[in-house]
Amino acid sequence: MSAFEFFFTLYGLVMGLSVVEIVSGFARLAHDRRHVMVGLLTPTLAVFMLLDLARFWVSAYDRLQSYDLSYAVLVISIAISCIYYVAASVVFPRDFKAEPDFDAVFMRHRRLVMGAMIVTGVLAFDMLPLFSEAGRVAVLAKWTDPAQLWSPVLFILAALAVMVAKDRRLILVLLVLLILPNLRDFVTSLPGMTA
Repeated sequence: MSAFEFFFTLYGLVMGLSVVEIVSGFARLAHDRRHVMVGLLTPTLAVFMLLDLARFWVSAYDRLQSYDLSYAVLVISIAISCIYYVAASVVFPRDFKAEPDFDAVFMRHRRLVMGAMIVTGVLAFDMLPLFSEAGRVAVLAKWTDPAQLWSPVLFILAALAVMVAKDRRLILVLLVLLILPNLRDFVTSLPGMTA
């Protein structure tokens, strides 16, 4: 087993638990949907997080192979996956009967979830790359090239707006806006499709 395979097993396991948290929320909803008010915010956030997790996973697989496995890389990666897990664990209410209004649950936890997503994004896409020469060049290029800069800036601004906005319709629009780059990446990654 290579150092990368050793590392990725742990990272992938914890990130996989985040996927399980979100999917289990949908599964519990399928079983106990009669007495809850689902709304649109929680399911939209859950879809966004699943797409974002897929992006994290692919990015980690692509980029982390070029890093030397060190204690710092391992600790930062564990922090990323653990923070994301905490965020994923509060997307759906634990007890649907005690908290039947999903939009109210979303409004209560949105700052934690979106803040965690910002922190994990900065750690994964701006801090971890600093552990390799190619990563340092890529981070510098991202923050100095307007063609690359729009995506992280859009993500951070939209996530911050979700954290502070009070209008639920505006929040829904912002969540859809956050989903769109992930859908673009999905479509362009299909066989025969290009960016």
